[in-house]
Amino acid sequence: METAIKYFTGQQAEAAFELAKTTQRPLLIDIWADNCKGCHKMDTVTYEAEQVREYLEDHYVLVKLNVKEVTKAFTTKYLPHSLVWTPAFFMYAPDGTILREATGYLPPHQFLAELTIGRALLEMRRGKPAAAGILLATLAAETKHPAQHQEVLYWQGVMAFFAGGKSFEALVPYWRELRETYPESLWAERADTFPA
Repeated sequence: METAIKYFTGQQAEAAFELAKTTQRPLLIDIWADNCKGCHKMDTVTYEAEQVREYLEDHYVLVKLNVKEVTKAFTTKYLPHSLVWTPAFFMYAPDGTILREATGYLPPHQFLAELTIGRALLEMRRGKPAAAGILLATLAAETKHPAQHQEVLYWQGVMAFFAGGKSFEALVPYWRELRETYPESLWAERADTFPA
């Protein structure tokens, strides 16, 4: 699928990972299919959004790969499991370890949230929870969707735990807000590991 965004092809995956390593940016693999309506909408709506293009160009290395070109060797080397649906997105740290994955069409605001959480998780892996916390705080302030806000609160708690020297007290305000604001959510259930 054609899009105005800059990307590597599947055959250029090695070069893309090298660039990610050199620039210390995360890498995103977008696997799409010819007859996939969500994939087509990613190209005509999401990747065409100026904010998405700028965000990817500033913070990610992008590989776009047609599902027909996914070989056994590619799967063995790059994919954590077999594909079920497209579009499928896999985010990697520069060292090639998986950070996050998502499946299905993502409108620009959701895609940017996924990419930001991926960057925050990378900062966490780098031992920089304060940097991750800044990314998540910005995302929490910008997000208008309850499902995204729930996940961001969860990760803010995790980042605060590590930024506070593995202090549960640092985590509590975020997870308390999550549990009080979204008591029936899956994220609140995940955060239900200590007394209120």
